[in-house]
Amino acid sequence: MDIHQLKQRIDASGKKLVTLGNEYIKSKDEIAARKVLVKMFGEISRQTLLLGEQNAQMDRNQKGLK
Repeated sequence: MDIHQLKQRIDASGKKLVTLGNEYIKSKDEIAARKVLVKMFGEISRQTLLLGEQNAQMDRNQKGLK
């Protein structure tokens, strides 16, 4: 995956986190809020992996390895 694709996926993940954050704020009870938090933590984990991939790809690009 190239840097551009990774950036798009990271941006999409960021938007999803904003949406989930808004859903969390609007949660009517603790159970609903906790369910949204679980989704948020999962998305943060995915985003962290994408950022790691992006970092590795940038490092390879800098070293000319592509």
